[in-house]
Amino acid sequence: AGTARRYGVVNRGDARQNVDAGARYLRDLLARFDGNVALALSAYNAGEGAVERYTRRVPPYRDTLTYVPEVLARAEGYRDEAAGVRN
Repeated sequence: AGTARRYGVVNRGDARQNVDAGARYLRDLLARFDGNVALALSAYNAGEGAVERYTRRVPPYRDTLTYVPEVLARAEGYRDEAAGVRN
């Protein structure tokens, strides 16, 4: 709820507000973690404080350790699809 408020989300059920805030948050996390996508995704999933507590490493939380590689793999699949690469 705090992150939603920080990004001006009034109605968390509103897809437009939710996607816009999520994209801006991810942009800010990428800047905070110097473009390190894995750390930005970790912070998105587990919280910025968790990444900082683990000295800017992916926190060893089961959910985060599953989430980060899954998102990275999906992103790679989307890039391949956009480039016309077939597996």
